Amino acid sequence: MKKSTIVKWAVGLYGVCTGISACKIFQYAVKRRRPKGWEEERRKQKKSWEYDAAEPGSYLEVLQKKSLWLREQRKEHVSILSFDGLSLKGIFLPAEQTSERVLLVVHGYQSEGLRDFSALTAFYHEQGYHVLMVDDRAHGESDGTYLGFGCLDREDCYRWVHYLEDRFEGKYAIFLHGISMGASTVLMTSSMNLPSSVKGIIADCPYTSIWEEMKYLAKRKKKTGFMLYPALKLASKICKIVAGYEFDECSAEEEVKHTTIPIFLIHGDEDHFVPMRMSQEIYDSCASEKEIWIVPHAHHADSYHVAREEYEGRVMSFMEQWDPHPAKTEGEKNGKQKI
Repeated sequence: MKKSTIVKWAVGLYGVCTGISACKIFQYAVKRRRPKGWEEERRKQKKSWEYDAAEPGSYLEVLQKKSLWLREQRKEHVSILSFDGLSLKGIFLPAEQTSERVLLVVHGYQSEGLRDFSALTAFYHEQGYHVLMVDDRAHGESDGTYLGFGCLDREDCYRWVHYLEDRFEGKYAIFLHGISMGASTVLMTSSMNLPSSVKGIIADCPYTSIWEEMKYLAKRKKKTGFMLYPALKLASKICKIVAGYEFDECSAEEEVKHTTIPIFLIHGDEDHFVPMRMSQEIYDSCASEKEIWIVPHAHHADSYHVAREEYEGRVMSFMEQWDPHPAKTEGEKNGKQKI
């Protein structure tokens, strides 16, 4: 066989392998894995994560207890339309007393608001906050086939903010709190034309961009470099055609260069899924008032579990610093000493 023929066959095989890899990346990472309503149906059958066996004292046990507590509370199921016509769902938990503070909380990859924020929602509720837990597109109870990784979700987050702004006529202080992909989403939203009622953003273990995150994960899994970049690049092109965005066209690190909203970054120093350096890079780029807390011995999205009391103290301190409408607990309203 001629050398030129061998080269052509090798190039062709390389192209086929790259194409297959790109399709697999897109299918696995971007396409919705669980149908709408899957978690809720599992709950009805008592087969959801809330009913999994949990070790005493584990974070899963804490989440399960808080989720069951949340189910017993008076709450409201709300929805908005996305810019591209999807019905996006959320759960609004009103404060038990008069309050002028509201939190919009945004979950992480392949999760839902109830799962990622059941424990923190219970805490914020105890502190006198209204809380809106949303399900991102292609997650939970929301419509959608393809995940947005912040690129599309920032538009959805922007609309949720304006939903709260309209609902409370601009009179309530709004804070955003995101975890993992949700953290990157709220940071990517920070440079948009948000109302002045948005007082601060809490971002727990965000990635700089989904492009950088995918490159990091591929390298960590020891994918070979000569296949890695072309496959990711082609997957990004497929994503542009099918889902409407490329992996490298949105970046939390870039967006915070153009924000005036105070930002509080949190990251575990043992996070091997989204490396800690990404929060540091975002912090270094941020143009607004900012602070960062690196949590010792915390893995990905694990900081609240590892250092719960300090976490609660730090997020409350951050919000009280930038909130002109301090919330009051029922005891404080009645003139009683807070315990």
